[in-house]
Amino acid sequence: MAQDYDLIILGLARWDNTLNSSTLSIAKEFAKNHRVFYIDKPFSFKDVFKLKKIDPNSTRRDAILFGKNIYHEVAIDGVKFTSVTPRMSIPINFIPDGKFYDWMAKYNNHLVADVLKKVIKDHGIKRYVFFNSFLPTYFNVIPKNCLQPLIKIYRSSDDISQEGYIAKHGIRMEKIAVEQSDLVVASSYSLCKNLAKYGKQVVRIANAADPNLFYISSPKSSKPKEIANLKGKLIMFTGKLSKLRIDYQLLYEIATSRPNDFLVFVGLYEQADIDEFGLSQLPNIIFTGSRPIHVLKDYLCHADCAIIPFLKNQLTESIYPLKINEYLALGLPVISTNFSDDIRSFQDSIQLADNHQEFLQKIDLALNNFTEERKNQLVEISKQNTWKHRVDELKSLIQQKVQEKGLN
Repeated sequence: MAQDYDLIILGLARWDNTLNSSTLSIAKEFAKNHRVFYIDKPFSFKDVFKLKKIDPNSTRRDAILFGKNIYHEVAIDGVKFTSVTPRMSIPINFIPDGKFYDWMAKYNNHLVADVLKKVIKDHGIKRYVFFNSFLPTYFNVIPKNCLQPLIKIYRSSDDISQEGYIAKHGIRMEKIAVEQSDLVVASSYSLCKNLAKYGKQVVRIANAADPNLFYISSPKSSKPKEIANLKGKLIMFTGKLSKLRIDYQLLYEIATSRPNDFLVFVGLYEQADIDEFGLSQLPNIIFTGSRPIHVLKDYLCHADCAIIPFLKNQLTESIYPLKINEYLALGLPVISTNFSDDIRSFQDSIQLADNHQEFLQKIDLALNNFTEERKNQLVEISKQNTWKHRVDELKSLIQQKVQEKGLN
């Protein structure tokens, strides 16, 4: 089958989410050879209020409030795609499951349906694939009187039952999304197993790294200001810190056992959690706050090792952490807790620890017995885990499903 289709994508993360987004990475890779239309998750009244406070000149305001100027051409890393912003939605997550919720949800779904029909008309779309990335409450947005997609894809990237806010309606809606999809993909072994209970084959398409953002092909950048004057070893973690995922007691033990070295955390965190576990009182822990993905390398290239200090629970069992391939792309030694089948698939490349004492010992091992040869080996391993590889897998699955439906 010729690759003659467009991609209409709708995900939990909007394209300009400051956190590293697997959905955006997939969109960017597709955009190299396909037209991609990235529909924003609709902004609610609450979101608009926040947006007004943060950015009074937002280019989205006309689209959100009046349905005007809904298109925005996005250019990232040499590729272009079109973002599409629906009108403002009604907050309904607080409503109990039932007929009233479903009735209100129809209004919000119509907002996406309206822009989807407009995208198809305005851009002369003849063939397209609909890709919903972990936003099951907006899966049924394609009207019957609209051009239908070649196939509908649902992608899961987390255990929705463990994701507090979205679990309330997401569990039921995800079941519907899986049942009505032509293709179901998930980012971890655990998610594949969980979703298969709905009677569909689920294919693992793991997370990956973007080589343009993480491989070192030139001299290191100068140290960011937060770490510029630190003299000890730098033990680094990038990503969001939360009590659902992070073993804060382990972090405390690392910091207190290595008082001459520094733990550096690049990402969002909750001050209350940091205070609760005493981390804010330790002088060798540095919190930079959130940073855009394109500057993470500026921090990581100065790290002596990287850590993944996840708790072992139902949520983390479903996680294939994006950061593992980013760390390896930089040739960093990695120490991780033994939290999932997906992280265990890297057991020949990283140090896995079953308890706190073992984690501390393996940090010592990583810092004192790491060679340039091993660094180069890790970089080579990471080259098999790029977004190009993942999207090539996905395209092959799309082709197979389209042929099965006789639409090639």
